[in-house]
Amino acid sequence: MRAEKIIAAFLLLLAGTGMAADPFEVNAQLAWRGSNAVAEVTFHVPPGHHLYADTLGAAVAGGGAGLREWGRTPPVSLRDSFSASARDSFTNDFTIVYLMPSSGTPETDVEVHYQGCNEDLCFFPQSRRFQLKAAAQPAGGMRPPGARNADAAWRNLADGFHVAGKTSGYLRMGEFLRFLDQCEGRDAGREGKAKGWRERMGSGYALFGADPVEFLRQFGVGWTVLTILIGGLLLNLTPCVLPMIPVNLAILGVGTQGSSRGRGVALGGAYGVGMAFIYGVLGLTVVLTGAQFGSLNSMPGFNLAIAVLFVMLGLAMFDVINIDFSRFQSGAGREQVFKRGSIMAALAMGSVAALLAGACVAPVVIAVLILSSALYAQGAAVGLVLPFMLGVGMALPWPLVGGGLARLPKPGVWMTRVKYGFGVFILLFALHYALLAYHGWTGSVRTETVADGTVQVSAEHGGEWEASLMSARGAGVPVFVDFWATWCKNCEAMEATTFRADTVRQRLSGYRVVKVQAENPNDPATKEILDYYGVKGLPTYVVLTPPPEVK
Repeated sequence: MRAEKIIAAFLLLLAGTGMAADPFEVNAQLAWRGSNAVAEVTFHVPPGHHLYADTLGAAVAGGGAGLREWGRTPPVSLRDSFSASARDSFTNDFTIVYLMPSSGTPETDVEVHYQGCNEDLCFFPQSRRFQLKAAAQPAGGMRPPGARNADAAWRNLADGFHVAGKTSGYLRMGEFLRFLDQCEGRDAGREGKAKGWRERMGSGYALFGADPVEFLRQFGVGWTVLTILIGGLLLNLTPCVLPMIPVNLAILGVGTQGSSRGRGVALGGAYGVGMAFIYGVLGLTVVLTGAQFGSLNSMPGFNLAIAVLFVMLGLAMFDVINIDFSRFQSGAGREQVFKRGSIMAALAMGSVAALLAGACVAPVVIAVLILSSALYAQGAAVGLVLPFMLGVGMALPWPLVGGGLARLPKPGVWMTRVKYGFGVFILLFALHYALLAYHGWTGSVRTETVADGTVQVSAEHGGEWEASLMSARGAGVPVFVDFWATWCKNCEAMEATTFRADTVRQRLSGYRVVKVQAENPNDPATKEILDYYGVKGLPTYVVLTPPPEVK
């Protein structure tokens, strides 16, 4: 009787798990990448399911040799509920490219292996067989799906490279090295078990950055909104916003001195509202128009206007000029008018701070833009609110800052000295933006080197980009592409910190480093390259690998 129960339980288990119909769709076709014949294997992953990355493989049918993987869509790290460990998985449709043997026949049978699960059960490992028929090699090479038809010669070369990884924003040395590890398939640090809440939170935040749509599906609306708010809050620590803090304190400090704490909170709140609104508008514009985040900061006229504004603010700190917003108000007593004018000043300066912070691109910004675009494309207009939520998170600390400044000691000699110090800092800021305007009008190019043999090119000259790709292909080495601009503060921060580290320089010595200056993202030639690689903002880093046989 005991044996019968065991057999019945086993049969029931089979009926409820592995015997369930395989929900994954797999297709394979022969294609060309430059002069290389490849098998493009496309997987369709239904919602709520995932495929384990370490179970995927392909080989010539009938016990033939395994096919060498050329490239794949990067997986995401998920905490597997069945093994209680973090495993690289695919949660959305993806494609893997396998290099076909050079001695292949006109018709080659290929077997593809995989295994997947959903939230409740795992399916048996599967093996699918496809007959791939060879086709004539196209004269101009094969363009990737979705590429626009264009006459740019560099596209034929770019089609011969595989995008091994892409990321954006300021990265500390450890984060940058982990990015290179992922591109090289050496991300062993994620294979261990998630032992505590810190590891689970870190894994979840990494998932939000890598696949925000999947994060929303797994964690729900509440956690997604909370993650966006926290991400916005942390934007105050980015290289774009940090230099603005003395300016912010000066504006709020002058307005709150001698006032009540409630008055300081109101000023800080007005500052935050301006910041949240404009930052949300910037993100909304990117989602609806496909523009580059931070492209406003590339305009010389904008930088000159900011420089003039900061000159006026700096002179006001030295009492050279008197900026009185109260004269634009009417219909109230002088004290009430002044207070309303100060509120308007704080609101305006919060808007300016958001415009300047828009030059900084962080991974959380790109993730929010991707999620917002995906939801909007699916007909969920509520996705357009997400950039504003990011701005709200960025604005959260400023009411508290305003309330704290209102409780400082009464003005005196010490306050005058502090104000003069702020004035010097603001005038230096004005000089910085004046130089940006000058470089924008004169077309100046700043030489930057992150490793020996760095290649400097301008995105506006397609011939330079084509020559760099041709050189890298001839050398048969992976390519590290850094899209940057002189007006990009995160780019400057990377040059001053991460790219100066000896460990980073040593790692990049194994790459052909190409720095692509995208000074004007709206230039047609520049926009074509940025759109080809899906660059949403600067800096963006892309790792390209050449075909195996040219190595």
